[in-house]
Amino acid sequence: MSIEHLESKILSGNGLNSLSDNELYELAIHFVGDAPPSNIPRETIINILSEQSSIKDWQDNVKAKAAKIATERISQTVQNVQSKVEEKSDDPMVVMIKDRFGKWLQESGYSVQELTIKLDANSDGVISIEEISDFIVELTGSQPPGWVLTHISSILDGNNDGVIMVSELWEYLEEIGFTMPVIEEPKIETLEENQPVINEEEMDDFEKEFENDSTELEIDEEVVEQEIIEVEDSPSEPIIEEVIEDVSISTTIEITIEMLGNSRLHSDANKIIANSKSGNCNLKVERIEQNLMVSDSYRGGKTLVGVLDGGPFSVSVLFEPEFNDLIEQKISKNNTVSFVASLYEWSSGLRRAKLKGNSLTLKD
Repeated sequence: MSIEHLESKILSGNGLNSLSDNELYELAIHFVGDAPPSNIPRETIINILSEQSSIKDWQDNVKAKAAKIATERISQTVQNVQSKVEEKSDDPMVVMIKDRFGKWLQESGYSVQELTIKLDANSDGVISIEEISDFIVELTGSQPPGWVLTHISSILDGNNDGVIMVSELWEYLEEIGFTMPVIEEPKIETLEENQPVINEEEMDDFEKEFENDSTELEIDEEVVEQEIIEVEDSPSEPIIEEVIEDVSISTTIEITIEMLGNSRLHSDANKIIANSKSGNCNLKVERIEQNLMVSDSYRGGKTLVGVLDGGPFSVSVLFEPEFNDLIEQKISKNNTVSFVASLYEWSSGLRRAKLKGNSLTLKD
């Protein structure tokens, strides 16, 4: 009788107790080298054999091998079932996913912006399995199985780090032919409401007319001087003197932002940021936002957007969740805050720098 024959009995759950007397003797000869005397009670033989390290290792190996075989069988069974489901199922959801997930998204009729809103329902910049599941239920009317969600997650997770960022979704959509939205630099409107807008053709005609006009404008200096004297002598109209000072670029971060603005390539901007240093900053707050597109310790925190150190640069500053209470309770629009921060990212579309702050104090 081979020792392998005893393995199935060992796995029955009773261990050595499941073996007959002859099998116990065979086990003792195999591992100890000698059979126990016939006058020793069965219980004593089992206790002695149970204390042998070689027999303990053998039992552990038998159990480990059995567990591995069982796992492999289960895995194979699941794969077979999934394969049959994919091949034979009439469920349109399964057919579409098998055909191509990208084609499925294109046929949904949604734009990039709409897909982003659907798949990042809570607007935290990260697409979760639950959000993917809800999106599929909305489109198909049925709950997707786990293997479908796993398949879609692997498609969207471009860097395979287990976290699907909105930026990865956009990269995938661009790869499969979606038209990506263009983020334009915000324009400062200086025209007053209801003031007519002069288009380029009208401007060209105006310039030509101005250039062809040979009449010089004459200024009556005496009249101007008299008007100035009247304004100065008028007691009812106080004079408000507005002094416009040149906005200086002096701090290390401001100088670095100016360099970023002159950079042409994304790789050049990354090099500038990599070589930059942190520094003390002041910010006049224009608005408060949620942190987006981050998966590090800043996820779940707040972003302050405003003018850095009195201008001329507008920046976004990310703060970790530990500052949420201070921001929500104490800071609002037009407040000035101080902090220490380092450059984190440059948006060539918005022409705006993003910083990461590691301290925060309200100045006013």
